[in-house]
Amino acid sequence: QNETPIGKLMHDFSCTDASEMYYDVLAERVKFFKESKEGVAIMCRAMEEMRIESWQEGVEEGRKDTALRMLKAGKYALDEIAEMSGLSLEDVKALDVNKMA
Repeated sequence: QNETPIGKLMHDFSCTDASEMYYDVLAERVKFFKESKEGVAIMCRAMEEMRIESWQEGVEEGRKDTALRMLKAGKYALDEIAEMSGLSLEDVKALDVNKMA
């Protein structure tokens, strides 16, 4: 970080205290989200939404991983894989690379 505009911006992005920032607009927004009751509530909601979204993505990834392992084993019908993995039959068919080759 240096005294160039980019250096100052990088400094501001790494600051946790709005009073140490170079750019007033950014400092005001940081102060709002970190210090005001309304801003903190907004950030809490945003973080909760991100947590839920990440969890849902992880669940979906786990379902796909399970389906891929079952497809690789070659012991299950596509409808069985769909039922056991929680994926739709269409999603299982899309994962079935053996049919594509």
